[in-house]
Amino acid sequence: MATANLSAYNHTPNYIHEYWVNNQFDANVFAYGGGGSFVCCIVYPQRWTPGLTAAVRWSTSNSDPKGPLNKARHEKTVPVDRYDRPGSTMNVHFLPDNEVRLVISNGDAYVSNYPGSPGPKKPAGFKF
Repeated sequence: MATANLSAYNHTPNYIHEYWVNNQFDANVFAYGGGGSFVCCIVYPQRWTPGLTAAVRWSTSNSDPKGPLNKARHEKTVPVDRYDRPGSTMNVHFLPDNEVRLVISNGDAYVSNYPGSPGPKKPAGFKF
C-alpha cells in the first residue's frame, strides 16, 4: 500500500464545507479554488488496477453570503484515474453536475505535466 496527502480543487460556483475520501476528512474549499492545502493521509494501492474506486462524500452551499444557503450533501463512488506509479498527492476535483475526479500525482493541477484536469479558473465577473 501507499499513502498520499489529500488536496481538493473546486471547479464549481458552490462552497464545499467538508469532504471525505474513504473516510479521510478535509474541509473549506472555496468556489473555483483549492490546491493550497493538504491533509495527511489517504491509503491506496501502489499499483492501479481497473475498477479501483473510492467513496467520496461532500457538502456544498451557495458561495454568495447574501443568497439562499442551498446546503446539500452528496455521495458517490468514484473511479481513481489510472496512475503508473505511486504519487504524493490524491487530488480531488469537484466538477460541475456533482462529478468528481480523483488523480494521484506528484504535482498540483497547475503544473504543465499534470495528468488530470487543470486547476479551476474563476469565470470573469464571479464575485465570491
